[in-house]
Amino acid sequence: MEQVAETINEFVNGAIGLNLKETIIQIAGTLLLFLVVRHFFWTNITDYLEERKNHMAKEYDEANEANSEAQSLKVKAVSELTEIRMSAKSIIDGAKERGEIERVEIVNNAKDEAAVVMDNAHKEIDSEIEKARTSINDEIVSVAVLMAKKVIKKEIDESKHKELLKEVTKGVIS
Repeated sequence: MEQVAETINEFVNGAIGLNLKETIIQIAGTLLLFLVVRHFFWTNITDYLEERKNHMAKEYDEANEANSEAQSLKVKAVSELTEIRMSAKSIIDGAKERGEIERVEIVNNAKDEAAVVMDNAHKEIDSEIEKARTSINDEIVSVAVLMAKKVIKKEIDESKHKELLKEVTKGVIS
């Protein structure tokens, strides 16, 4: 058996360049270290890893929750923005309509006022014309009276009378 062990040792030593005794000692040391770590520290390490795993899962869940909340807030903000835009558009459209109605009312009022001014001007013109006619008639009457006085004072023949009437009518017309 020793020969087999030596042969294996030489083979392993020649193949990988390792000494079998040193390898066994290193494996035994590693196992001993593993057992000591497992006995004294393994629960602490597994507790720490479990705690870390739980903490990571919690952070992942919180991130997912925050992401879904952000998505819902985004949808809500977009819908509110759409509502605000629609409201603003309706307010602007309403203002345009009211402005157009007010413009039409102002134009109609201006036309009515212009018509009243024109009507008053026509009435004033008609009144002035009537005053002028009355004044002319009064002048004609006063001229006729004056002529009558002159006729009475002097007796004139018919040709002078016609000439006098022509002069008076020319004076009245101009």
